[in-house]
Amino acid sequence: MARGQKKIKRYRRIYGGRSTLSKVMSAVLAIVVLAGIAGLGWALYDPVSQFLSGTMKAREEDSLSSAQENMSQQESLPAQAPTDLQQETLRLSKVKGVYLPLSSLQNEEQLQQTLTQLKAQGLNTILIDAKNERGQVLYQSSNQTVAEVAAQVAGAVDLSRITALAKENGMAVIARIYAFRDPISSLILKKAAVKYQDTEMLWLDDSKENGGKSWLNPYSEIAQMYIADLSLECIRSGCSAVMLAGVQFPSGYSLELAGYGTQTKTRQQVLSDFVQDMEELLQENGGTLIYASSAQALLGMEASSFDTGGLQYSVKNICPDVRPSSFAGSVRPESLAASSDPAGQPHDTVKAVMMQLKQSGGNKTFLPMLQAYTDPSSALEYTDLQVKEQIQALEEVDVTGYILYNEQGNYPLS
Repeated sequence: MARGQKKIKRYRRIYGGRSTLSKVMSAVLAIVVLAGIAGLGWALYDPVSQFLSGTMKAREEDSLSSAQENMSQQESLPAQAPTDLQQETLRLSKVKGVYLPLSSLQNEEQLQQTLTQLKAQGLNTILIDAKNERGQVLYQSSNQTVAEVAAQVAGAVDLSRITALAKENGMAVIARIYAFRDPISSLILKKAAVKYQDTEMLWLDDSKENGGKSWLNPYSEIAQMYIADLSLECIRSGCSAVMLAGVQFPSGYSLELAGYGTQTKTRQQVLSDFVQDMEELLQENGGTLIYASSAQALLGMEASSFDTGGLQYSVKNICPDVRPSSFAGSVRPESLAASSDPAGQPHDTVKAVMMQLKQSGGNKTFLPMLQAYTDPSSALEYTDLQVKEQIQALEEVDVTGYILYNEQGNYPLS
């Protein structure tokens, strides 16, 4: 193994039985062995293929044979060494970050100015979208599936160049990837999509007339591999972490008609297992996983899509959306039950929700998303003062890392 490379431990993991992918890979390996080049055959395995065909730690050890257990403990494969672009391990408690949209990344001169300004204001991290909730891939990807489903947008950026510029300015990059909320790939990867009950018809979260969208099936190994592929590509392009959002079952209408095939795992199990496997995969490749979700979902208030919520997962790092305007609706955490205007009281809202999350989350490390824009539903204009009030609220509950969010990338900072 080349100097500096890490090892990926091989585990024998069974995802509802041996997958078609696993069978195909085994057949390919057998052919290679018969051809007398077994060493090359092993080298062709990619860590993401290992992720689904048996590399991450099995949680069903009681059901494995002793031969499989021995294999899982003894075998190892070389992984691609982390690139020079990669940042040091991200410490969420030190993150002072902002979200930057694609438009802020496309002009290198403009981006350089933005990074310089952000650094001067004490910020050290940028959050960017790698795959958004519309299924679009916003960076120049070499992934075959991205090309097959035509997911890459016009004007996609060179991610390695973005991370290099950030590093030159002493800043880290977090890539956000929406997982199963993906109406682009689910149209093409039909075997990986949610269907209408036991049919082959794609399920939509609303009528076609109302713009209903298809979703990826969280139980699908094809869907999981696609997300894992993109995540590794981001890490190897120099991103310090991947923020995984949209790890959920569909939301919308006619949820009772959504079909996921015959499964032996509960919804909670499949989501939890996927997040844990992703965390292990990124750690083995020099990256960090951050699980992102609404505060309501984390607290188990959106059970139809998120089951009991991400606080029950074994993942360490969580980005809760605590933007005050996100609590304007009727679904609010218990800590805001008496609040008549959450967005009008940014300090009190953020503090109350974070206290409840910390009490429920045990030893989780939180990187909250804060509001840095004026929401049309609120009469309060959000300026630098309101941003600082939210940050102060975090400090009062011993949370020091944060991500400021403004969809346009225009921050009211002084």
